[in-house]
Amino acid sequence: MKKIIKTAVVSAVVLSLFAAYAAPKKDKADSASTEKVEAAEKPAKAKKEKQAKKEKPKKEKPAKKEKPAKKEKQAKPAAQKKAKFNEAEYNAALEKGDYNMCAAMLLGKGDKKNEIRDLLDVDMLLYHDANYQGSGKGFLDTYAKMQQATVSFNASEEGKAAKSSGVNRKYKGAEYERYLAWSMRLACALSMERDDVAKGIMNDYVGTFMQEIQELRAKNAQFEAEAEAALKSDEFKDAQEKLSSSGVNLSFVEPPKKSDEKYESSPFFNYLGTVAYAAYGDFDHAEEFGAVYKVPRADEITKIPAGKGRLEVVALSGMIGKRSDVSEGKEAQSVMLPIPVLNMSIPLYTKIAYPIFDKNAQTHNIKSVRVLLSNGASSNASLIEDFDEAVRIDVAQKAYGDYNRSVFRNVVKNSVVTASVIAAGIALDQASQKSPLAAAIAQIAFNASVDAAANAVANKERADVRQGFCFPNKASRAGFSVAPGTYNVTVEYLDASGKVVESKTIENVEVQAGKVSVRVSSCEK
Repeated sequence: MKKIIKTAVVSAVVLSLFAAYAAPKKDKADSASTEKVEAAEKPAKAKKEKQAKKEKPKKEKPAKKEKPAKKEKQAKPAAQKKAKFNEAEYNAALEKGDYNMCAAMLLGKGDKKNEIRDLLDVDMLLYHDANYQGSGKGFLDTYAKMQQATVSFNASEEGKAAKSSGVNRKYKGAEYERYLAWSMRLACALSMERDDVAKGIMNDYVGTFMQEIQELRAKNAQFEAEAEAALKSDEFKDAQEKLSSSGVNLSFVEPPKKSDEKYESSPFFNYLGTVAYAAYGDFDHAEEFGAVYKVPRADEITKIPAGKGRLEVVALSGMIGKRSDVSEGKEAQSVMLPIPVLNMSIPLYTKIAYPIFDKNAQTHNIKSVRVLLSNGASSNASLIEDFDEAVRIDVAQKAYGDYNRSVFRNVVKNSVVTASVIAAGIALDQASQKSPLAAAIAQIAFNASVDAAANAVANKERADVRQGFCFPNKASRAGFSVAPGTYNVTVEYLDASGKVVESKTIENVEVQAGKVSVRVSSCEK
């Protein structure tokens, strides 16, 4: 609770810092959606461009700014295309880099329970496919669905669903995925050179995002508390007593450590927010935002040397690490259930499942990034955020609660099948004294009960390892204070030995004196 209050105070500080700039004359991007932001910014942007045209007529009609818009209009309908999902074909398309086909197949799944998870991947795949307009709009829509899921999040109802199955709950998106959705909206706007849209996104963040995140945290905390309370419930105690009276005493592995770690904020989002304000020319907001969220070397972005311009290059590399099931590959543990009337025992099984994340087990080809400019300048990009760490924190938050729910399911399910097996054993003993036909029928029922006992937990207990898979693994940055001019930017993605895995060049990047230019590059290998 103290951390939540602390976060709320930080948010309040940010709001108070920004109060003095609530209605800047050149800023009309104050909507809750990208489309509204664009509409609100058009008059100010047109005025700004007209004035700049008078001052620098030759630089206000660069052909390169027309081309992306044309490409985005062509690519946008592809975001609506659907194809039948086939896992093998999806993996093959992903390996080939056919991201548009991957997105089409995910859209074709029609999995309502996991719709948000699939849409997060669709949005990210569109970004990888350079469909920045479709990706930005997609992330906006997907975030709205995440928030709607939070509003309808009833911890008690979710708990009931979780008691029957580890993955029986509707996917809502983790905290770090919500930050990433906002970050990628910014990345899309900056990739389209729409500094006005990026500024509008930041306005929305200050007004709404922290409140929504706190609401999600509170409901998740209640959900986890109810999982712990379930082990003290009458239902659980009754199930334990039934097992004990039948001669069964289930034992379980040690629980994972309960974690108090929180994904308080995203360093990547904080950096992009600072850059977005600066690129728009709002250096006051940029400086204050960078200071509040302790963005490293924010002064390099906000304090440009006289006669120079600033070029910030953002590099997204790899794909995010994946959580796994602690029970994966492990045999279920057995305990014998005695059936005295038949003078025999049959095995019951226990299997505890909860998510784990082993950072050392993750394989990422790209270990570092180097940025080179056409004027001969170069810089090793510094790491902004490793998103594997975000997954690790999220898993640590959820593991203890999921362990408790798994124990609950093991005990309750086994108590039900134990009663069924014992009843079937008594019926078999009685039927065997009547007739061969009655005995044969009773034997079938007994065998079914034994099968149910074996399968009640062992074959169905699975950890909830759902997540978005297509987010980047790391975000890095390199910055240059350079003379005004036009530059080609080459981004080299390097492996552990320093060998170039892939090199990407962004041509004709214009840098103006006293202004910040931003370019985003990505490599998914």
